[in-house]
Amino acid sequence: MKSILLCFVICLCTISNISTQQDALADKVRQLTELSFKKPLIRINTERYNQYVKSGPRNYSIILMFTALSPQRQCGACKPAHDEFQLVAQSYRYSDAFTNKLFFGMVDFDEGAEVFQQLKLNTAPVFIHFPAKGKPKKSDQMDITRSGFAAEQLAKWIHDRSEITIQIYRPPNYTAAILGGSLLIAVATLLYFKRNSLGFLFNTIIWGFFVIFCILTCISGQIWNMIRSPPFVHQNQQTGETGLFSGSSGFQFVAETYIVFLLYFGVSIGVILLNEAPKVKSRKGKRQGIVAILGIAIVVALFSYLLSVFRAKYQGYPYSFLIK
Repeated sequence: MKSILLCFVICLCTISNISTQQDALADKVRQLTELSFKKPLIRINTERYNQYVKSGPRNYSIILMFTALSPQRQCGACKPAHDEFQLVAQSYRYSDAFTNKLFFGMVDFDEGAEVFQQLKLNTAPVFIHFPAKGKPKKSDQMDITRSGFAAEQLAKWIHDRSEITIQIYRPPNYTAAILGGSLLIAVATLLYFKRNSLGFLFNTIIWGFFVIFCILTCISGQIWNMIRSPPFVHQNQQTGETGLFSGSSGFQFVAETYIVFLLYFGVSIGVILLNEAPKVKSRKGKRQGIVAILGIAIVVALFSYLLSVFRAKYQGYPYSFLIK
């Protein structure tokens, strides 16, 4: 009889404990959902981290960004990374994919220094996926040194970790339209007042440089910059070094595209010199030879550097020329 009574008490306590855990879990999910409705990117301090992330029970995943937005922290990449992460959180919150199984949060160093210490983080920004069960693995921390932190790259990484597809919705940017309209108005005004002297419109050199400029703008990645809005450079918080080139083939920095544009432009100039060398007038052909040699030197040097940049971004590319 005593054993039956003891088993009954144990079962009753177990059921009560399970019921209490379920109630606590439902309360945590409800609170996180309400916070997400107010702001898609939840600000997490030490208390909230211990309550919603560290302690159980938990049947939801949470993506946390660890950052240092205060100007005194001198984190140049934190602000653009925060903007991209917030864009991902907003796109998820207002999409059909939104559920109470995934939440987005941000831990600022000034609000959660103890969290940084617990996770042994000494740099920012850092993106970590905390799964519903177990502790984060190595793959649950995003490697932004290779992939960058553009919203599209973040969404791809989140899909790999949680199998949730997030369609990024960027707000419309009317700056390009305004600048384009202003340029058209300026050109139309110039043509109106210079309508009696429009001979420059038939100048092949002007049109040649215009075509080259348009082509180089496209192939150097300027259009990609307008769409993705990447950071200008990358600041390594551990070494303090400034990176001009992204190590990933799927990402680039603004400074990188400017450098590539100038390299392509230099190669174009070298090809033009080679093409125009036979047309240079000289008695013994010395000037023609100088122009041709100069064109060859420019093409060879700049193309070699372009190929080395390509090899750096596409790991394992076997071919090189002069510069490795």
